[in-house]
Amino acid sequence: MRLPALFFSVLWVLLLLFGCATSRAPIRQRDRFPLDPREELSGPFSAAIESGWEALLSGDAAGAEEEFRRARSQAPRLAAQVGLVEAWVLGGKPDRAVQACKDLMKAGEATLPLLVACGEAKAASSSPLEAFELYRQAVSRAPGREGLEARASELKAAARARLVEDAEARAGQKDWKAARSRLERAIELDPENGELRARAGDVERSAGRREEALERYREALGLARKDRALEEKTAELALELSDHALAISLFDELAREDSRFQASAEEARLLFRVANWPAPERKAARSSRITRAEAASLVWWMVPEVREARVSSGVIASDVVSRRDSRAVTRALSLGLLDVDREAHRANPDGALTAGAGSRLLLRLLLFLRPSGPAPPCLGETPAVPRSHAEAARLAAACGLLQEREGGAVSGPEFTRALDRVRALAQGASTGGGGHSP
Repeated sequence: MRLPALFFSVLWVLLLLFGCATSRAPIRQRDRFPLDPREELSGPFSAAIESGWEALLSGDAAGAEEEFRRARSQAPRLAAQVGLVEAWVLGGKPDRAVQACKDLMKAGEATLPLLVACGEAKAASSSPLEAFELYRQAVSRAPGREGLEARASELKAAARARLVEDAEARAGQKDWKAARSRLERAIELDPENGELRARAGDVERSAGRREEALERYREALGLARKDRALEEKTAELALELSDHALAISLFDELAREDSRFQASAEEARLLFRVANWPAPERKAARSSRITRAEAASLVWWMVPEVREARVSSGVIASDVVSRRDSRAVTRALSLGLLDVDREAHRANPDGALTAGAGSRLLLRLLLFLRPSGPAPPCLGETPAVPRSHAEAARLAAACGLLQEREGGAVSGPEFTRALDRVRALAQGASTGGGGHSP
């Protein structure tokens, strides 16, 4: 009788150990949704939890839901509740999953499987930003799970794209505050993304906040890869805002690859140069249509030899007397740089400086500055200023002073560069050098 009793005792112990092993089956750690709902929880767990988990792994969402519903009445209930959220997500019921997540999150600290399941529920309900925030918590909680980290990166990219899309829509409605807010959030998600900062600059510029736009463009240039379009609009805005150093730097870089930007680089240099000039001369140097008086003022300001020149007799012009710029205009008339109607005693100071008259002025100034040595080769063997405007325009073009044309007005930037060219030619002649086109 003792042997059967001992046999049944041993059998009972073995069955007990087997049952405990079943209820405490080792949790399979995965790094992709779905995660085992038992992870981070203490058992024992009912057989329905194991069956539900097996159904999840096989893709049987309905079967998993049934098993987890059955397991909800048994402790610990959280494993079954997490499993239900996972089953609803897999079964295409994200709204039910989202609502369950709200309730479970309020009830206490979320487990890793719950964070991941709720993240997927948010993603399935078109809320990538909220989905990413949940995954970010999950990754910080369980570092090194490559699958979770990869999914978090995917959701971050989706959230960023959604924020940018929404920002552009708000900007189209001129809701600048909302557009700005969404782009700021996108930048927080991806602070090293130069394109996002460039988009933020576009929004600020459209909203009329040019200084803020330029600052955003600066940030973008520091982060973005070589972007010619970004460099161009940054340079243009810098020029508008008188940030000449930045404009020159960018236009020079652009001009190295495309000669069309050379003129913009020269304009930026000119504006930088004249930024601290007296207001009248600064205005003249920037003018798109310079007057005869403005030309005389620029010569007076830029060519000290004209200011210091001694003249034996002045030329009287009735329409120059009492003007603020009378000294500059009178000196230009006395040196023959500008013509005067001697019969009417009028110099027409407010008339536009035509290309022909401008050519004659520049050539006369070159001869005035030319020392007794050899003249620039462009003036020919017998240097003289032609009588006709057409011939003067041809000769001025040969010396690289102005583009050849007889009619049309001369601009301030064009005339200012021409005065620099006159100085260079005169200095070249004094050292025996020749002229060349710029």
